[in-house]
Amino acid sequence: MKRKNSFMVKGLSPLLVMGLLLIFGEKVWADAAAAATPVETVTPAKPDPFSFADFTWMNGNARVKDNPLDSKYFTPEITMDVHYIYDFAHPIDHVLVGTTEGSLVNEVEVQDVGLGGDLHVDNVIGRILTQFGTDATQTVRNDASPGVGTTDLADAYRYLSEAWGGYHFDVDYGLNVEAGIFMSYIGLFSYYSPENWTYQPSYVSSNTPWFFNGVRIQWFPEQNLKIEPWIINGWQSYGEFNQQPGLGYQIKWAPTGDISTVFNGYWGTDNLGAPGLNRIHSDNSLLVKYLDNPKAPIDKVAFSFTIDYGQMWGAVPAGLGMVDTNGNAVTQITPAQENFFGFMAYNRFWFDNDHQALTLGGGWMTNTGRYLVLLPDLPNGQTGGANAINYASPYFTENPGDPFTGWDWTVTWSIMPSQYLMWQVEFNHRGSSVPYFSGPGGVTSPNGVNVGANGGYVPNLVTSEDRVNLACELEI
Repeated sequence: MKRKNSFMVKGLSPLLVMGLLLIFGEKVWADAAAAATPVETVTPAKPDPFSFADFTWMNGNARVKDNPLDSKYFTPEITMDVHYIYDFAHPIDHVLVGTTEGSLVNEVEVQDVGLGGDLHVDNVIGRILTQFGTDATQTVRNDASPGVGTTDLADAYRYLSEAWGGYHFDVDYGLNVEAGIFMSYIGLFSYYSPENWTYQPSYVSSNTPWFFNGVRIQWFPEQNLKIEPWIINGWQSYGEFNQQPGLGYQIKWAPTGDISTVFNGYWGTDNLGAPGLNRIHSDNSLLVKYLDNPKAPIDKVAFSFTIDYGQMWGAVPAGLGMVDTNGNAVTQITPAQENFFGFMAYNRFWFDNDHQALTLGGGWMTNTGRYLVLLPDLPNGQTGGANAINYASPYFTENPGDPFTGWDWTVTWSIMPSQYLMWQVEFNHRGSSVPYFSGPGGVTSPNGVNVGANGGYVPNLVTSEDRVNLACELEI
């Protein structure tokens, strides 16, 4: 028996060993195969630029947090601005002078109706937004570039506030290359009034560009930083004034959700027939939200401050017939004859759970040479324009060295029952060092009607303006 048992043990041992080797071998093979197979790692998508905080509190930024009409490939947008401006001077022709918000007073005016939206299909991006209402004539009249050639750029573009297309590259936090008509945001305030703290922007905003036509590159090296160079046709112009484009940039940096800074710069030759006349401009803004307590009676407080400087210099062809303040011919302009300096500051208080707000603020500017003053539409047989160096009326000249200083202050009550709708009640005072605003006699004719000869009529320009602005503003 002993021998038999020994034989059985010896007979089973090889089988057991083979089984163990098979089991262990399969495990080793599986481990080796797993080690040899590359592991796929999914890199999480980087967040959108400036999405780390809610910036809807900022002056010049959209208040809309979500769009109920949004879809996968297209985000529709609707804007509307309807107002009634009461001018205490009661100009006989109802004309409002020297502003980009409103053309008429003491009557209801549809300032803007915008329809369009944003396209986003894979990496293809684009935006189109119309402008109907008085913006379609008021914005266009401040551009003298259609005077080059025979193409009627004013009519071609008047019903478009934005129209651009481009491509998004997945570089850093994003790199966008876009071409067309886009907003400039020099002067902080948005072209679309529902996005602003006040209805009437100060001079620094009203007298600087709302849009550019050209190419921009938006690079976001960090989530809180944007670097944006421009190659554009000119300073708020549909076309090119001379033989070279304008160059500019914007740098936006927001270290936190409570602080934002914006720096803009520009160089160009933006005077018809004067390619040797250079223009530079620097625009810089700081916005700070220094209180945010949803449970407090005043639940949010923020301020904005903007400061600008610019100048022009260079040669002027004698054929333009430019003269200085003493009537002497000018062929060379110095920065002392053409310069700009201005600032504006606003403080906004939110209450009633952000459904109401009170904004106090104003600004000041000086513009020697008046090259950025919004020229009144006066009876001179031509249309005024902020870029047209020889379009000024004899009643309001724009000669090198002509002085102009302006100031304003505003009190604005905003009622916001919804993120898509805002009502504003505002008192606005503006002043100037020379007669500029429309007085009781208006700026059109003795009876205010723009028909027939004026018979030696002289526009009634005054040095101050007081008005109440009532506005209904919608943005979806």
